[in-house]
Amino acid sequence: MDSENNPKRRRRKKTEDNPLDAHLRKLAREGAGKPLSESLSEGSPLKDLIGRFVEIALEEEMRDHLGYERHDRLEGKDTPTERRENTRNGRTKKKLKTSHGETEIDVPRDRQGTFDPAIVPKYGTVTKDVEDRVVGMYAAGMTTRDIQAQVQELYGIEASEMFVSRIVEKLDPELSAWRNRPLESLYPVVYVDALHQKVRHASGVTATAVYVVSAYGESGTMEILGVYIAPEGYSTAESASFWHQVFATLEKRGLADILILCADQLTGLERAVSSVYPQARFQPCVVHVMRSTLRRVPWSERKKVAREVKKIYQAPSFDQAEVALQALHDRYASRYPGLVRGWEQVLPRLSDLWHYSVPLRKLVYTINPIENVNRQVRKVTKNRGVMPNPDSALRLMTLVLQRIDRKAQKQARHDWPRIVDELAIHFPDRVPDNWGFRI
Repeated sequence: MDSENNPKRRRRKKTEDNPLDAHLRKLAREGAGKPLSESLSEGSPLKDLIGRFVEIALEEEMRDHLGYERHDRLEGKDTPTERRENTRNGRTKKKLKTSHGETEIDVPRDRQGTFDPAIVPKYGTVTKDVEDRVVGMYAAGMTTRDIQAQVQELYGIEASEMFVSRIVEKLDPELSAWRNRPLESLYPVVYVDALHQKVRHASGVTATAVYVVSAYGESGTMEILGVYIAPEGYSTAESASFWHQVFATLEKRGLADILILCADQLTGLERAVSSVYPQARFQPCVVHVMRSTLRRVPWSERKKVAREVKKIYQAPSFDQAEVALQALHDRYASRYPGLVRGWEQVLPRLSDLWHYSVPLRKLVYTINPIENVNRQVRKVTKNRGVMPNPDSALRLMTLVLQRIDRKAQKQARHDWPRIVDELAIHFPDRVPDNWGFRI
């Protein structure tokens, strides 16, 4: 076969004739035998190539913005008064921070100041990949100082704490939109729980409650509905007002009905829920009731007493639960009256549990599903110490919960079809036809 007609030879010749390949080959010869980190060090020709690519892209964007090539004149019009309304107006130097380090570029200007490039936005000095890495480190729980050190070590970029803060603050509109996104009209099982984070307020540093609302939707996956921080100074008397605002906001976002709400004994919560969703059944968390009542028992006897208490909420029927409560009364009423009185008060409120099958009962008797979410959040927040202000705390919590929510949306409960059928039996007028099977 003729060498000129050989396809492999034609492809190799085409590659050799490519100017970009030729330039890269020249740079590769200069960096031969050196590690990649050294090839990308200060003054490296390969790093400068990135800057030159950005400059060429900026020139192309400017050409599209103005609508004419560089040095092109209007035909037959050479006097200054007859020039175009908007023209090029020199360049401005800018240090661009990339994942390969800093490189200096020339950004073209126009006389009217209307040029807003896409590849490097106006006033922007950081590329998207660097921003994504900084946000990823922040969401993983690293402090701004830790991120500052990592960015300096990995990319050779001088990054102040304010640099990190500005990048993360850019997420606020996106995070706010996620917190206020539209919701489904029905969430059959909703959970409410609180996390505590040290936050600096005007009055000083306090352990501040961050409330997380999550639920199971039609697809059978756990979804984070919202995250809220009560304003500083909210007292017990004002808690009902705060919770009313929370559930009124959920209603405005499209949540029309809640079948079962599972929560700890948060002050004012039950009253607020009944005012917005009067048909919702409030289900106290058995695990939290267990913990609060066992505080009255000495540690040395707590395991033995706990075994007796478990006989109440693990009983196969409500009648047998009452028998177990009576046995607890006979045995411990004189020694631990607070324990017995607590269970005598809460048992009637737990009576709905024995109307449900085992799968649905396990789903609603405790807020453990949201406790699992809280556990993942604590992995991130435990090293943060004190958050500088409530806005920073809300930003970090939202960012972490948003990532948890994305993962949770991929994992539907295996027993969800059975639970949906049972919900349709217990709430026939409130569960739409084929709900839970339409997805």
